[in-house]
Amino acid sequence: MRYEYNDGSCSAGREPRLYLAKGDKIARFNGRDIEGFCVIAKSRYEKNGKWSNTTYELEMVPGVRALYFLSPMHGVWGENLESWGEVAESLGLSVDTCKEIIGREYKKTAERLDKIEEFSLSVEKENITSETVIISFGSPTNRAIREGYWEEPKTGYTSEGKEVKISPGEEGGWYKPVVLIPKEAKIIASSHSPGMHGGYWKVEVIVPISN
Repeated sequence: MRYEYNDGSCSAGREPRLYLAKGDKIARFNGRDIEGFCVIAKSRYEKNGKWSNTTYELEMVPGVRALYFLSPMHGVWGENLESWGEVAESLGLSVDTCKEIIGREYKKTAERLDKIEEFSLSVEKENITSETVIISFGSPTNRAIREGYWEEPKTGYTSEGKEVKISPGEEGGWYKPVVLIPKEAKIIASSHSPGMHGGYWKVEVIVPISN
């Protein structure tokens, strides 16, 4: 079986990655033959400044699968996945192998999933479940900015109506927000997207909910 792969940079500074998997064994493709996984049947280089790229046709060893990774525009791969189990299911690999790949390629995603796992294990011991609350905000009017929009706390709610309030951190601002209420909640990720008047923020907060 042949697989075509282009290593060119994509818009918004995104770089594709290609891994080959045979069972739970993996290898990262870096433009060379990989013994036991593939050989390069053809390659075509296109010179175009920072957009220069090479298209490869890979002859795959039977039983080898291609795992192509590319982050979404203004985001990071795996940002919508909520556990290492979901990653393993989506890639068809063991959790340990997924942690090896994502920890190497997408550290923010790996750190977020580790935080979720750590938090979930701690609340599970107390017979408590948890819920992830997304607090999104941004693109304020000029008047709102003058009145302190970016310094004001932002609020979200759990599915049961429990208030979740966050504020910008003393160091790092909205890149490192802090939880005001409930105290048991924990920030697991904060990401920024470009846009008018300062753009948009998405903050993910994991909140314990008693059974």
